[in-house]
Amino acid sequence: MTTPAETRDAGSATTTDDSVVGHRRVLHVGRDRPIRISTGHRIRHHDGKCSRPHGHNYEISVTVAGQLTEEGWIADKGDITDVIDEWDHMFLLEAGDPLIEAFEAAGDDDAVIVLEHPPTAEVMSVVLERKLAAALPETVTDIAVQVNETSELCGGSTL
Repeated sequence: MTTPAETRDAGSATTTDDSVVGHRRVLHVGRDRPIRISTGHRIRHHDGKCSRPHGHNYEISVTVAGQLTEEGWIADKGDITDVIDEWDHMFLLEAGDPLIEAFEAAGDDDAVIVLEHPPTAEVMSVVLERKLAAALPETVTDIAVQVNETSELCGGSTL
């Protein structure tokens, strides 16, 4: 929350960095124009067609909250998109999936991301939140990732 004195001083030349550094703010990345990645996966223990290898054009949005840094942001947008882009044109598989060995035998093991749980949109959102927490500065206090597999299936959390 901004105090009346800070509001008055916001446009003056006497405002210092100290007047904003440390203020809690929220950053939305991909809210109106989602980050798009193409990723393959399969859900091994599914009874339907999702047990077969297939892919999606995912739309991902990220919300982070935290304190403003000396640089004037909560987190660098590029650091956020770099984490998500690591999964673009990759194949997500659950640990123990025999397809992992098939990718290795074909020389494409560098195209596989192995997750400890089935690669659903919901699991993807949790894993991406954890990866972002490890990559972003300590001033970030909350991270929420939404993964849209289709317009009908969206997994994730909100702040």
